[in-house]
Amino acid sequence: MNNSFSKIAILIPSFNPNHNLLDFVKDLSTNKWSEIVLINDGSSEESQIVFDSCKTIKNVHIINHSKNQGKGVALKTGIKYLSNKSNRIDGLITVDSDGQHLVKDINKIAKSAIYKKNNVFFGIRLFDKNTPFKSSFGNKLTKNLLYLLNGISINDSQTGLRYLPISILDGLLKLPGEKYEYELECLFAIKDLGYSITEIPITTVYIDNNSGSHFRPLIDSARIYLVFLKFSLSSLLSFVIDIGMFILFFFYFESIYIATMISRIISGIFNFTINRSFVFNINKKSKLLKELISYFILWATLLCLSALIVSIEQGSSAFRVVPFKILVDLSLFLLSFYVQKNIIFKSK
Repeated sequence: MNNSFSKIAILIPSFNPNHNLLDFVKDLSTNKWSEIVLINDGSSEESQIVFDSCKTIKNVHIINHSKNQGKGVALKTGIKYLSNKSNRIDGLITVDSDGQHLVKDINKIAKSAIYKKNNVFFGIRLFDKNTPFKSSFGNKLTKNLLYLLNGISINDSQTGLRYLPISILDGLLKLPGEKYEYELECLFAIKDLGYSITEIPITTVYIDNNSGSHFRPLIDSARIYLVFLKFSLSSLLSFVIDIGMFILFFFYFESIYIATMISRIISGIFNFTINRSFVFNINKKSKLLKELISYFILWATLLCLSALIVSIEQGSSAFRVVPFKILVDLSLFLLSFYVQKNIIFKSK
């Protein structure tokens, strides 16, 4: 007897698929889903025959993009379409089209979602020595940064097999991101909206060393970590200003504490301005006062911590004090990013 998941929809974003997608959709359609939605994200004419064949399968709906816009846009297209069917579905499962997800694992996610329809479920792959480098590299890097900077603990940050309840869809539609970075933004939103992620182990499948994946480690990782990279650049410039002013005023006043205070005030004003407008793209003036106060509290806390810790070297030569200050301030860098991203300049 076929499984009945009539309150769950399947969403598959796809770009230039081969005939394996047709076989996959056929197998998937043996279960009674609410609907199987394929997003043709501007695929080539050669791939059109695959979508035409999928269209003949019962309960399959195709949405076409005239040109390739990226996985993030494709997901949002499908989410928007399915969110209008909130009276018919409890949630949706996103699935990749490159053959990495097995029907049995999709069923496993769906069965869990039936009993906890308002929860979020992720299908988690197990990474071992046989995992292609471009898959393990991106996942490990993202996993560590997510935990370190955002307090999000998840073993497979890049999995495309996810169950999302209908209650979260409107929030996900408001998120930025056009390509793979959108899936990372969804992770932040899931946490911010108060949902927890239940991890369900799935089979790890790589076809032809994962050559069918359109994820490009260097280019797409740069997009995913763009905010962190911009923050790093802003902090580096502020750091250079801070160290330059510190050296100047240290030789002038011969006081670590005074030099630290003055240099941190100058660099702090610069850092707040750049981070608000360039790093976190905050344009609303309504929250400016609150952000200023919050930033000042963070700034003062980091200033005092830096000054008190570096003051341990009071009496030492500048050639010892300056490197020690650099080490201390670098250790406060990650704390500053976490607070600014998740508290001060948190986007709603």
